Amino acid sequence: MQAYLTSGATPHALLSAAVSLTYNLPHLCGLGGDAIIMQSTPHNLAIFNGTGRTGFHQHHDNYLHKGLVSIPRRGIYSTMIYGCPSAYDRYTRLHDIDLNGVFKHLHDNDLKHGVVASSSLIQAFDNSTKDSLRQTRFSQWNKYFIQQQDPAPFYRQTLATLAREGFASMYRGQLAAQVFDALSTCDPHLYTPEDFSDFTPNPSEVKKTTFMHANVTAHGSNSPWKELFLLLKVYQWSAEDTALLTPAQLCTAAGLIDSWVASPLSSETHSDDSLSQQAALIYQQLKFDNPEPVPQLSKPSHTIFMACAEADGTLTGITNSIFTPLGSLFEIDDTGIILSNRAFSFNGPHLGSTFKGNTAAKHTTNCVRVTTDHLEFIIGTSGGPVQSQTLAYVIYKIIAEQCPVQTALSSPRFANLGRHPKTNGITYLSESAQTNPIFTCTHGLSDKFGVVQLAGINTLTGQVFAAADPRGSGVALAV
Repeated sequence: MQAYLTSGATPHALLSAAVSLTYNLPHLCGLGGDAIIMQSTPHNLAIFNGTGRTGFHQHHDNYLHKGLVSIPRRGIYSTMIYGCPSAYDRYTRLHDIDLNGVFKHLHDNDLKHGVVASSSLIQAFDNSTKDSLRQTRFSQWNKYFIQQQDPAPFYRQTLATLAREGFASMYRGQLAAQVFDALSTCDPHLYTPEDFSDFTPNPSEVKKTTFMHANVTAHGSNSPWKELFLLLKVYQWSAEDTALLTPAQLCTAAGLIDSWVASPLSSETHSDDSLSQQAALIYQQLKFDNPEPVPQLSKPSHTIFMACAEADGTLTGITNSIFTPLGSLFEIDDTGIILSNRAFSFNGPHLGSTFKGNTAAKHTTNCVRVTTDHLEFIIGTSGGPVQSQTLAYVIYKIIAEQCPVQTALSSPRFANLGRHPKTNGITYLSESAQTNPIFTCTHGLSDKFGVVQLAGINTLTGQVFAAADPRGSGVALAV
């Protein structure tokens, strides 16, 4: 990747890093999952929605016929048609990226050193063995974890196929055939060949709001952008009042926002003015009614995020996910590709009406651009229940409190984690001691609050900057 960066071929470097993570962070991301790419230039904003869709036969009635009253967490019935390769394909064509060169460089300079056996990867594998393993296929990755076998044979073959056929191979080429054959072996009536060959990317949508003196832009289609924007507006009400909301009140705000977004009224609210009115109501409720703690909804998601800023003003953010760690535990033999378990996210009180064929699942709010009169940056974080809360908090620290970027990332956070699965009690978590007994304290920085990456440019001086969260490892580049 370093060679690409020094030669000015930044898109090549970013794609190389993204594909590398398929094998170095296989528990969090990969070609068998979803991706969203946001690229901002001084005169244009492009978003590639690489989220997936359910297959034609994936719907509630068919699952009931198979004896499934809910969608399992693991195995073939938790899978969906992936969208990641479609986003990578469009990004590749936009920048005329030489895939042969990228994959050769990746093989010679990165993957030849073997997969990085990070502690989170090993922990994810150990935890996965506690789940039901019905309808899973994980023997080749299992051999890597248990016997430390080199995964080079299957990633070498996959990269060679992608270099020859492009990312479209995952829909209409050799890799698509391998994926379909593997799935059909387990259930010949779950997917059709056309689910892959006729795959159409979900629409990309740009959503905008203002926060203090900044403009905020997020990916809107099938993502929880309303939660992020509402929380930013509550933060602004607090910053402009005589007394700031407490961490407990801001955690409760996250729960109130989630409850409202889940209501029928939210589906009829799309304008920024309407969201501002709703934020004002929530703020007044927090300030004068002293509501009881409200849990936010469960959001078991994990992602990776990369941020890059170039001296010409180009900002790029790439997020990639296979949903929960190690996804569906369904691998495609001799490819190293693990399919995501994103279908599992349809579970809930509205499963019967929302789980339908050829439907996108609700995804992540990532790739957020923030601009002021002198700063432009792109920001994202790992997934999970704290994502909108963490993004809003960091943006608040940078814009409202004018903290240096690294200080904002390192500042202690707090978040509403919803109901704890063991106690069913509401969990408000904080990295610093709080006087309110509702909080559980981590007594230090914790990746439970997400791992943020950020990159940007000072438009007055032309200086590019990047910052990575001390809570974990990540990719943030200033070129």
